[in-house]
Amino acid sequence: MGEWSLFFLWAGVCLAGLLVALLGEYRGRASLGMGGKVVAATAYIVAALTLGAVESVYGRLMLLGMGFCWLGDLFLVSRQSRLLFLFGLVSFLLGHVVYTIAFLARGVDPLVGLGALGLMSVFAWRVGAWLNPHVSQKMRVPVWLYVVAISIMMVTAVGTHASESNIFILLGATLFVLSDLTVARNRFVFPAFINRAMGLPVYFTGQLFLAASVAINL
Repeated sequence: MGEWSLFFLWAGVCLAGLLVALLGEYRGRASLGMGGKVVAATAYIVAALTLGAVESVYGRLMLLGMGFCWLGDLFLVSRQSRLLFLFGLVSFLLGHVVYTIAFLARGVDPLVGLGALGLMSVFAWRVGAWLNPHVSQKMRVPVWLYVVAISIMMVTAVGTHASESNIFILLGATLFVLSDLTVARNRFVFPAFINRAMGLPVYFTGQLFLAASVAINL
């Protein structure tokens, strides 16, 4: 079985875990939701491994970032604990930071990156203004740091795509940012199943795209 066949096999496992996670969320069964997320998150890491992630600096950095995201998925299972949410926020923040380093290591078009920086600065400001009225004083600094981190990650993803036309990086980063917005909406603005129903598929699909980006010959 070729490496891409194995990748799609594990992508299927990831999507199966996603369905279980959504079922758990819909029925309010935390253990089922957690189990589905763990399966899905483990699967996208294994999917990256099937494409030779350990064979390059970029791939190893992506594995590290995915590891932080794996921890974030565990911490965000509870919707009641502010402490666990903060741990999840920090885990995903570190994931974004490592992804940013990975994109920089792979190469970024500086002119396109500067253009993206201008656009994402506006994005960060608008997201912060949207969330500020709903976020407690204690959470504002972590939330703003996170907004800045996802914006910088997106800037470097756009720059890397411009440098080598790697559509997997661009799609993966974009979907990751969109999923973060659904998490923020669910936590701070309007908690409802619809946020998770939209956000989880977007998030895991984005991670699969990022896993695909580790392929050496694209």
